[in-house]
Amino acid sequence: MPDADPMKIIPTARKPDLTDQGDIAAGQGDDSIDLQEPRTVRYWTETLGVSEEQLHTAVEHAGASVEEVRKYLGSHS
Repeated sequence: MPDADPMKIIPTARKPDLTDQGDIAAGQGDDSIDLQEPRTVRYWTETLGVSEEQLHTAVEHAGASVEEVRKYLGSHS
């Protein structure tokens, strides 16, 4: 069996593109909730354990800040 060519380039695995991963990337690393983006709405409803209506109401009353939405939801549960 011949020796492997030490100069041969072995391809490396492609780094995953988080934008292709749908809900995983949506909303993460952001400090506000964009109600115009369906993936973001889905991410935050699942993360916060609320319905879309509850999320919309919280953003209307508290603003789009994740921290403020969490506070609002905590005080209205």
